[in-house]
Amino acid sequence: MVFEQDDQQPAETAQPTAGEDRAIEQARNPPTERSPSDASDKEIDQALKSWLPATRRKVHLETLSLLTWPQGVAVESPAFEHFLSSVVAPFCARYPTKSTQLLYRRSLTYFFRWWGQAREQEGESDGFTAQLLQRYRTFLTQTEGEGTGTKLAARTINTYLASLRAFCTWLKRTGQIPYHPMGEVKGLKLAKRFVRDSLTEAEVTRLMDTFDVTVTDPASQEREWRDYAMTLLWISTGTRSIELARAQRRHLAQRDGHPILYLHRKGGDAAEQPVVLAPWVLEALTFYGRIHDARHHQIADPSAPFRGPLPEHPLFCWLRGPGKYHSKTNNVAERRGCRPLGVGAIQAMMRDHLQQAGLSRLLNPETQSIRPISPHSLRHTAATLALNHGATIRQVQAMLGHADIQTTMIYLHEQDRIVNAAEHHIPNFSRPRSPAGGD
Repeated sequence: MVFEQDDQQPAETAQPTAGEDRAIEQARNPPTERSPSDASDKEIDQALKSWLPATRRKVHLETLSLLTWPQGVAVESPAFEHFLSSVVAPFCARYPTKSTQLLYRRSLTYFFRWWGQAREQEGESDGFTAQLLQRYRTFLTQTEGEGTGTKLAARTINTYLASLRAFCTWLKRTGQIPYHPMGEVKGLKLAKRFVRDSLTEAEVTRLMDTFDVTVTDPASQEREWRDYAMTLLWISTGTRSIELARAQRRHLAQRDGHPILYLHRKGGDAAEQPVVLAPWVLEALTFYGRIHDARHHQIADPSAPFRGPLPEHPLFCWLRGPGKYHSKTNNVAERRGCRPLGVGAIQAMMRDHLQQAGLSRLLNPETQSIRPISPHSLRHTAATLALNHGATIRQVQAMLGHADIQTTMIYLHEQDRIVNAAEHHIPNFSRPRSPAGGD
């Protein structure tokens, strides 16, 4: 066929062959290099169908292989990271705190890495079964920590197993498995630790004297009254540091003429439980709240109700506005600069005041033993003070929010056992010591 060409090209050209046609097309559209992760996404998604809740097929109780290792996923490959993101990340996202998410991801990554390597090297089973998890427990008891040369501690092993148990609970709840494969896999028995000592009443007085509530500088006044009110609440109710961090002003209430603070107990699904506030605790909280409102919200009216100008106003706030650790959540109070004081900051504050009072490490001159005092010791202090002043063990159990009364029994510090000990009735068989320098 003849075409007119403006650039004086030959009027007639030969038609390209099929091979030449492909070469021309490749020259026009050179192939892009595909990364291993991009190339394997669809394949891995197909292999992960049994692990994803939306596509999980029904299985029978007698089926041994509830879930299987996805074919084509090697531990040392980008596909393994895709596998972890698809399976572990949705589980970890259920927990609000970054530290908890990191702990679960690290523990589950350790398990899946062991499973994948055991399949490749030792011919381990492809099925996610109770037998597999039992062998994983055996592996943990025999392995050594990285760079330590010693076996894993029992508490570390139990942490790994607890993470895997929570993961299996989630798998069953989402319908991926019909029964809990960790039911027969028990943690290691731990040696009972000595209960952290509590503070005496005189030592509590020393601690409270470290707060200078007479300062007049606005910033210093807010800080001192915040920490003072928080410590009073800590000692008088036995609350945890995580519960102090979660407390909001809207959790304050009145019931039958008693001031109440509803605490959000530890755990992601924990319900709010009330603790009764002593009048002096409520007074300190109210005064701190009005100092904060006057500085940050231009509310200086003493007659204004202590409820907070924002619906999600934390009970204890940072002194400064949004900064390095500002949360990106949609919390109204946080967007307005009223960030809740975190657990780390609360514990650091208390350690500082314990050190100022000379209470962080106490030496018993009679026994030459060191009493370890920590921020959590204030929880023990509240329980001990309540028991010493006539509260029953059931009342202390309700105050601390324990589901099992045996947990509350540790706060007795074996008082009855020591005071009414049988050892007091054994006769004295000792011989008098010789005078110094005598025979």
